[in-house]
Amino acid sequence: MEKTKDIDLLKEYMKMKKSGKISTVQLSLIMMTAVGLKNHVTILPHLLQATKRDAWISVLLALGLILIWCFLLFYIHKATAQTNIFVWVEKNIGKVTGRILSFTMSLFFAFLAAVSLKEMVVWTNISYLPITPSIYEIILFTGLCFFLASTNIQTIAITNTFVLMAVLVFGFFVAITNIQFKDYSLLKPILENGWSPVFAGIIYPLSGLIELIVILLMQQKVHGKLKFKVFAINSIILTWLILGPLIGSIVEFGPVEAARQKFPAFEQWGLVTLGRFIEHLDFLSIYQWLTGAFIRVSFFLFLSLEVLSIKKKRNKIILLLTYSIFLIISTSFSFSDVVLYSFIKTFVLPITLFFFLAVSILLSLFVLFSNRRKRRSTSDVQKKEPTTIQSE
Repeated sequence: MEKTKDIDLLKEYMKMKKSGKISTVQLSLIMMTAVGLKNHVTILPHLLQATKRDAWISVLLALGLILIWCFLLFYIHKATAQTNIFVWVEKNIGKVTGRILSFTMSLFFAFLAAVSLKEMVVWTNISYLPITPSIYEIILFTGLCFFLASTNIQTIAITNTFVLMAVLVFGFFVAITNIQFKDYSLLKPILENGWSPVFAGIIYPLSGLIELIVILLMQQKVHGKLKFKVFAINSIILTWLILGPLIGSIVEFGPVEAARQKFPAFEQWGLVTLGRFIEHLDFLSIYQWLTGAFIRVSFFLFLSLEVLSIKKKRNKIILLLTYSIFLIISTSFSFSDVVLYSFIKTFVLPITLFFFLAVSILLSLFVLFSNRRKRRSTSDVQKKEPTTIQSE
């Protein structure tokens, strides 16, 4: 029996390798790294500043809303039969509509990659490379992302699996080591300022969780059927990646001090000590951040090509090179971390939420329109058949 199972698993693996697809587990691991960086790092300071002590309530409410939204994603997935979304739109709605939608999505993913790259470079200059010129970091990092994005989804998945293991180990390490500094009474009183701050801050976790739409956009690259539980489980995992460092910041520093910090997840590493003589282990967080940024930028560059359904390898490389040059130029402009912080809070996070929400609603309307048109054509055929029989 065991030999039979091993043979079946080997056959499944060979099928995936030949078809250029990945499993749902591999896709979930990519989501943990690529989207998890945003949830674990980017949205925390803005969420804490808006909601402070009750920020965790905003996250739980956001999870409830996202789980409802996941039903919409699953509805679109079922209707499109796990084909490329944009190819489906071109065939069922119109070629021009499909091209406009795919090109818009491509540009937006390149934009998100540029924002993540800039945030990583700014943090690098502030934390451990203040003298090194940013342009060297940008060119080197963009070059690495270019080479990974130019491969295929299987290579990205395998690379991500290797680097993610250490990220998870370090994450549990900092959480467990800092238990001695945690005071969970700082989470009380609950709702001391009412529901207004909670609702004001909900936009930030929603902006991170809304990137689950990537699963829908990658459905043609997944081996096997996508079930609703894949969307639900990924929602919970990404929510946990927000709640962990969020609650950790509140109970370790207090809600007021945590709200003042620009990188709360990074600041928690400053408390880590092993006994009396081992401290300053915050260099491990550098690996976490660089790994997350590397996979996120590379994956989003890959997505910016994937949504366009480009077949020729040469055209893919040319467009990828164009996007890489765009990343280098757009992130080379020098401005303070305060400006970047404000730009992400005011523009990037809200725009991401409303853009992906609008795309999901638009796709659902396309599915609804396509289904109605099919029903009408079917009913017209059924009406014509009896008349044809009678005339004969």
